[in-house]
Amino acid sequence: MSARRIGSALLSAWRLNSAPSLASCTSRLEVPALLRGAALWRPYSSETGGKKSEASAASAEPAGTSDKADAGATDDGAADGPEPGPSAHELIAQLKVKEEHATKLTTQVETLTDSLKRTLADMENLRMRTAREVDVSKKFAIQGFVKALLDVPDNLERAAGVVPPEALQEEGGVTPEKMRNLLSGLLEGVRATESILMKVLKQNGVERYDPAGQPFDPNLHNALFDVPDPSKDNNIIAMVTKKGYKLNDRVIRPAEVGVVRNVSP
Repeated sequence: MSARRIGSALLSAWRLNSAPSLASCTSRLEVPALLRGAALWRPYSSETGGKKSEASAASAEPAGTSDKADAGATDDGAADGPEPGPSAHELIAQLKVKEEHATKLTTQVETLTDSLKRTLADMENLRMRTAREVDVSKKFAIQGFVKALLDVPDNLERAAGVVPPEALQEEGGVTPEKMRNLLSGLLEGVRATESILMKVLKQNGVERYDPAGQPFDPNLHNALFDVPDPSKDNNIIAMVTKKGYKLNDRVIRPAEVGVVRNVSP
């Protein structure tokens, strides 16, 4: 006897005992519940009938489960769907912000470009002005030195004016006494001129040196000839034809000298 027949028999018996409340009870009963109740009679059914009952219960029960799964899938699909993108007004607002930012950057670029051009122009003007100043400095660097030397030609002119023109005539010249006075005045003028010149040179770092009687030094002296002098040692400067000059302790013209060379017999 199958489980479904047993269930039908039970249902018929229950209807006979409780006929007034049948309509209300049947409305609340569900087929899966009856099937689960019929499963209680499985020990009295055959082996084949029990298997069919289990299959029927399994096929009836997943129906609700599949509906719930489909509902859940529908809900998940609705929840996981693509979010709506920005509206047209939002896109226009973003575009306006970008345009304003681009305008600011363009203004900054123009300002920096103008500043760079001005700086380059100033640098070029500075370079040209510096070049002119360097050129002027080269041309007039010795202006102070020349100005200090102007007293030298003045004194030489005065020394030359001491000698009158008649003193140079062969006939009717000046007396020896007067000639000596003229020569004395000329010598004083030349000595004064030399003193002024040496003073100016010293103020500008130029120093004159006389190596007479000193040992020969090739760094300071230029030997022009040998002088045999048994009274002096070899390599001693016996004669100076030109004195040497130094500029800030650097030799700018070595002294031209004659050096003692004693040749043994």
